[in-house]
Amino acid sequence: MLTRISERADALSRLIASLLTGLAALAVGAIVLVLAFSSLQRYALAQPIPATEEIAAYLFVCVAFLSMVGGLVEGRHIRLLPLWRKLPMQAQNWAMLAGHLFSVAVLTVITRETFAFAWSSYEFGARSYVANLLEWPWMMILPATLALLALAIAIRALADLDRALRGLPAPEALAADSEEAI
Repeated sequence: MLTRISERADALSRLIASLLTGLAALAVGAIVLVLAFSSLQRYALAQPIPATEEIAAYLFVCVAFLSMVGGLVEGRHIRLLPLWRKLPMQAQNWAMLAGHLFSVAVLTVITRETFAFAWSSYEFGARSYVANLLEWPWMMILPATLALLALAIAIRALADLDRALRGLPAPEALAADSEEAI
C-alpha cells in the first residue's frame, strides 16, 4: 500500500519538477531576449533600456528557484555522502529519512518567512527602483518554489520510509555502487 502511494506521489513530484524546469527554461529564454533586445536598442538605436539589468536579475532568480525541484527529483543536487556511506544499509535508510524530514522542517520555516516578506511587499506596494515593477509577484516565486521543494522532499521521505520498512537500499547507495564499479 505504502509503495503504491509513494510511486504515485513520486510521479506527481516528477510532473511538478518538469513543469517548473520548463518555466525555468522559459526564463532563460526571456533573459536572452531581454539582453539581446537591449543590446540592439543600445547599439542600433542608441537608446538602451535602463531596466535591462533589473529585469534580467529577476529572471535569473526565477531560473535559480524554479530549477531547484527538478534538481532534487532528478538527483542532480549536492550531496555529502562519505560519512553516510560508512553506515550499515538500514541506518543509511533511516539517516536519509531523518535528513529529509529535517529539510522539510527547515524549508517550512524559510517558506513562511519568505512569504511574510513577500506579503509585506504586496501590502506596501513596493516597486523596483529603475523599472518601477511591482516586486511582490517576483518575490512570491521564492516561497512558492520553496514550498514545492519541501513537498518533493516530503515525497522522497515517504519513499525512504517505504524502502526502510521493506529493507531495500536507498537510491544513493545503488548509485554509489555503480560509481565504484566504473
